[in-house]
Amino acid sequence: MRILNIISNELIIEKQKLENDLERVLNNTELSTEKIVDKSIELLNKLTQVSNTILTWESYINKEKEENKKN
Repeated sequence: MRILNIISNELIIEKQKLENDLERVLNNTELSTEKIVDKSIELLNKLTQVSNTILTWESYINKEKEENKKN
């Protein structure tokens, strides 16, 4: 189904955006160390959430594919 691909793509894009934001924060020399640490941890938490969501979503898709093969 097309919607499954759309959801997968959205999750991947969100992950890439967060990774880019994290890279930008880490390379920003204008921020204080405290701000870099705080923002990095915040972004890492969001990144972890999206990564876990992707794993759950992929598991769901695989389960659906297996069930469709049986039918």
